[in-house]
Amino acid sequence: MLIGKNIRLQAMTAADAPLIAEWFSDPAYMGEFNNVWPQTRAAWEQVLGGRRGGHDDGMFLIVGRETGEPMGAIGYWNPFTNADFFKGFEIWYQVHPAFRRRGLATQATCLLINHLFAAMPVPRIQATVAVENTPSCRVTEAAGMQRDGVYRQVTFLHGRWMDMYLYAIVRGDWGDEATYRQGRPPF
Repeated sequence: MLIGKNIRLQAMTAADAPLIAEWFSDPAYMGEFNNVWPQTRAAWEQVLGGRRGGHDDGMFLIVGRETGEPMGAIGYWNPFTNADFFKGFEIWYQVHPAFRRRGLATQATCLLINHLFAAMPVPRIQATVAVENTPSCRVTEAAGMQRDGVYRQVTFLHGRWMDMYLYAIVRGDWGDEATYRQGRPPF
């Protein structure tokens, strides 16, 4: 469990499958910049119950630090098909609509970035964000990520092809926890 200023990140388990199935099948939760691909509770139980606890990916609930109330989800995975040549993780996050605009996505992203660099020999952490998703661009930038470029027409969303920004932070940008915390919103 990762403990932040207002939130905790706790590893998802099969017990979280009903909530995750509900959230990830709900267009309001997923928002305007994600397609909805519903999966059943049983499918999520299988995914979350079969997690080996490896280091190539992880899924966490964002919960209130004091209340334990679920507020969203965040995770990471290895996006590279040739992991021997390319190294790094891609992060993703989704905050429930009832808890948006409170800085929770930024806090969760900073917690996860700091943890990944402190705990693993990963050189790069990246995120892809729809070019029109201004709030998510602000989250990645507040977490210290820089825009590396644009993937042109890379995702099909709501009947049209959309461009995505590629954001990244490398180990040298992070430095160490004390350095990373400077200039960041408290996390």
